[in-house]
Amino acid sequence: MVATPSLRAVARGAAGLAGATGAAGFLHLMGAFGPVTCWTGRSQTGDGEVTVTRGCSAGIDYLFGSGGNAPVLFFWAVVLLVVVALGTAAVWTGRRRAAWVTVVVGVVVSIIGVMSIGWYFVLPTLCLSAAATALSVDARRSGDGGGEATT
Repeated sequence: MVATPSLRAVARGAAGLAGATGAAGFLHLMGAFGPVTCWTGRSQTGDGEVTVTRGCSAGIDYLFGSGGNAPVLFFWAVVLLVVVALGTAAVWTGRRRAAWVTVVVGVVVSIIGVMSIGWYFVLPTLCLSAAATALSVDARRSGDGGGEATT
């Protein structure tokens, strides 16, 4: 006979996966896997000479005093890390309402930032959503539909 995992174990597994994907997104935004954004600029002097400038940045560049997009990338990398850490901690401690709050924040950021940073929030948010759903179903099955799940 095969033992089926409890909903609490499923929730914790999904939260662990959310933590891993959130950490990977954080590292990517910080530039651990290469530059996040690159640009090319062209300018022309009075005598017709064209100067081309190129540059790339990542969130870690903000810590080294770089300008450009680096402060924005750093900010969103930290937001991703905080949301995922809070959501994972909420799931592991059985606080399903706090887990649902982090899911809502992740969905809002994913929708608003769909053309830029939102994609970094999608996978952790889906994992946290699965974890929060498992916690909610577990609470309903145990007859604790109104309060927090007990550990």
